[in-house]
Amino acid sequence: MSVQQDSSNRLFSPSAVRQRKPRVFLLYYVFPLLLALALLFSAGLFPNHYAGTNKGLGLATHFSTGLYSTPASAATALQANPTRLGAVLPAGSVWLLAALDQRQPDLSHALLLSSTLIDSVACWLLPTGQPPTALETHSSILGHVAALPAGASGQVVCQMDNTAPSQISVTQWDARAMAATRAENAYALGLLEGGLLILAAFTAIVSLTTRDHLYVLLACWFLCNLRLGAWALGWDHLWLGHLLDPDSLLWSRKITLLLSFTTTWLLFTRLFRYSLGPKLHRRLQMAGLALTLLLAIPLLVPSAGLFLAATFIAAWAGSALTASILIHALFRYTTRSLFWHTLGVCAAITLLGVGLVLIGLDQAQLFKGWPTILIFLACNLLVALATANRIREDRQIRLRRRSELIAHDSLSPLGLFTLGATRHFEHLNHNARQMLQIQDDTESLSLDWGHFFADVDWVAVSLATENGTDTEIQQLSDDPKAPSRCFLLRATLAGSRIEGSLQDVTARSETLRNLRLMTDTDVLTNTLNRHGIESAMEGAIGQLQQSGTPCAMSYLSLDHLKRVNDLFGHSAGDQLLQLACDRVRYSLTDQQKLGRIGSDDFVILFPGIRAREARRMAQDMVDSLNSAPFYVGDRAFQIKSAMGVIDLDPRMGPKDAIAAASRACRDARKQHQDIVLYEENAHELFDHINELRVFEQLDEGKTPDDIYLAMQPIMSLRHPLKTLNFEVLLRVRSNGSHPLQTQKIIQAAEDNGMITVIDKWVFTTALEWISKHHLKLINTQQVNINLSGVSLNDDRFINSLFGILNQQPQFTRRLCVEITEGVALQDLERTRQFMRRLQRMGARVALDDFGAGYTSFSYLKELPADTIKIDGSLIRDMLTSEANIAIVNSIVDLAHNLGMECIAEWVEDAATLRTLAEMGVDYVQGYVISAARTPSEMLLHENILPLIDNPAAVAFVEEVSGRRI
Repeated sequence: MSVQQDSSNRLFSPSAVRQRKPRVFLLYYVFPLLLALALLFSAGLFPNHYAGTNKGLGLATHFSTGLYSTPASAATALQANPTRLGAVLPAGSVWLLAALDQRQPDLSHALLLSSTLIDSVACWLLPTGQPPTALETHSSILGHVAALPAGASGQVVCQMDNTAPSQISVTQWDARAMAATRAENAYALGLLEGGLLILAAFTAIVSLTTRDHLYVLLACWFLCNLRLGAWALGWDHLWLGHLLDPDSLLWSRKITLLLSFTTTWLLFTRLFRYSLGPKLHRRLQMAGLALTLLLAIPLLVPSAGLFLAATFIAAWAGSALTASILIHALFRYTTRSLFWHTLGVCAAITLLGVGLVLIGLDQAQLFKGWPTILIFLACNLLVALATANRIREDRQIRLRRRSELIAHDSLSPLGLFTLGATRHFEHLNHNARQMLQIQDDTESLSLDWGHFFADVDWVAVSLATENGTDTEIQQLSDDPKAPSRCFLLRATLAGSRIEGSLQDVTARSETLRNLRLMTDTDVLTNTLNRHGIESAMEGAIGQLQQSGTPCAMSYLSLDHLKRVNDLFGHSAGDQLLQLACDRVRYSLTDQQKLGRIGSDDFVILFPGIRAREARRMAQDMVDSLNSAPFYVGDRAFQIKSAMGVIDLDPRMGPKDAIAAASRACRDARKQHQDIVLYEENAHELFDHINELRVFEQLDEGKTPDDIYLAMQPIMSLRHPLKTLNFEVLLRVRSNGSHPLQTQKIIQAAEDNGMITVIDKWVFTTALEWISKHHLKLINTQQVNINLSGVSLNDDRFINSLFGILNQQPQFTRRLCVEITEGVALQDLERTRQFMRRLQRMGARVALDDFGAGYTSFSYLKELPADTIKIDGSLIRDMLTSEANIAIVNSIVDLAHNLGMECIAEWVEDAATLRTLAEMGVDYVQGYVISAARTPSEMLLHENILPLIDNPAAVAFVEEVSGRRI
């Protein structure tokens, strides 16, 4: 063993490697170079068999397309036509006349007609003063040959049938020189065919062994080049020693042109696809395909002009397409060898393109000779070498990547695997075996993907991997209760095999699951939070809409928890809340959901049952909560709970359902009941649905059908007939069996946050009405509009409101915005800034419900209000109590001392009206003056007197105004 190890070490030692380098250099470089030099030396040393070959003598020829009965008559007629050395003759029957050269009368001669598209030819010798003699004609590699007898003189007349328009020339040859030239051309053609056929066959064999389709395309390109080169040299009427008739030759040229162009752009776009990039590669492929379809049309039409045009298009378009590919590749090469190979391909394609251009210009005679054959073969060989080198480099890159993959296989934290065509594991690294709990590597060879995971769409996984996206899968488990393991899968398709990786993300998935659970769970009570219970409600409403599955919901409110927090601390309150949730959960099934939406407010879902059935379960919960005390430490606490139960409606959303159930719970509190039930057809629930419809219309910017504006007059006690002021009021139409109530819709709007939308609609509608009818509102100096406390505390609404007021600044000066006193005192600074901003725009501000349960006189000087609106509860019962009279009198005096005006509302009798006038109140509002009127009624009168129905009030107005009717 030690001896073998020593010998192997010596074999791969640095000194041994240095000794092998000269041998490799001699074997791969020096010997082939010496052999090539020897072949070239021997070719130049021995005499050339074809050296000194003569060329034919061009004869001046008369051409004609006329119809003649005999050769003699044709000769006579042709004498009148001018002589030419060559011409492009049309398709059909053509006659020619040529005078023979007599400089070598003792040699045997032959006449050569160079065109290969001649279908048939007949020639006659016209000796001077003798009858015509028919000549023997045959086809050869050079063209059609007419043998002349020795010593022939005079003229030769020939009749030809051309398959297609072609260029023709007539030459006179020495028979031996023609034979030598024919042998030379046959040898050259054999070299061309043999070289390219062997190259194509070798390439096809390589494609079979390597299974690389690019070699197949290259072999087809060689075959096309073989026919294209033979066409350029004028030998394409021969194929492997067989002579093609003119019709077959014409079709051969058309097919050669189309296939040569198609294989060229296919080969080079495929060969340089990495250098081009995906976008340019796709564009060039589309351009090549479009040009191929364009070329197929003229090539299939039997028209010589279209075929010539197609030849030019193929030459120039193919050259431009290939040139753009190669030029782009030259500037995008990745290795030096690739650069030189690309440069060689450029040279080769340039030479081939020149040949194609010469064919298109009918200058094929410039593209002949031995150097041309050798260059043509060398160009094809160079392209073959470049293709092989590019494939070799791609393979080396793949091998290098595979080597890197193998090198990182043991170091990678991922589980790497290889699947065969049958989706059995062919390879698993150590990490993959640990992840899948496989003990032995040999055991994995008998296992397939389905032992561990469900079937996946490997094409989709591969595309996701290319886009940098992982695919999450779960491992199959025999135990359904056991937690499933999660993996991130990446894979790529390598033929019929799959190379992929697995990353165990079970811990991360569990963490994410817990985080998602936390987003839906209230940490303190271990119930669903608002987001979680709303998601569950969305599912229940969806089932109700789709299948009609009923679902009941209850709103649970716990009382006295705030007192516990204040007296004994939040720790005791939290424990009490947890104990209460435990009692509620005890009465629930797994399908019924409990969610916390406030500090002491909960929502319970009862899927599959209606509210009447859920009420019994809710009663058990309330009895359990209210009957037995809760023990926190040594203390016993008693709480009071109330619950509202409703049937979910398919027209509701989660927030709407919570608002409806909350209303039922509030009604339970007001009625001192444990539970209030709103069934599916309950009018309270019907009201709520109608409210939702109103809110939805307002939210969409539509004018609701169920609400409208009314105006209640506000009368001046000093000049009652000179003003027609009023307050804008929101009203609800009383139609249907369950009419809505204005106060309820306002309360519902405040509960669900829609009050700002209502306030916006009221201000917008009122200003539009004033703007439309301002010419009829001559005596209207002030229009009062209420603003809710919720809207006052909403910055977005405030900005929107001032935007509305800025659109009608001339009418904003008539507005008086009423703010409830209690809301104004919640944030004095915010209210003060809002009032001053309104006053800067010319509007007035009134404190509404002043004196209703607040000792707020000391704050009045802090608020820059223009008007005080005394609360109606003080005015309505004012005459029944001296104390009320004193309070109202004090408010009036205080307002006047601060420079403010007073409005008394809820004035319902003439006695109160007179008393308020004596106190000095500025304005009054109430039923004694007028109830709310429609906007159209307000436009009918110029003063308030026609609107007053009470005779005593009319008398008072007349008395104050000094008028009598």
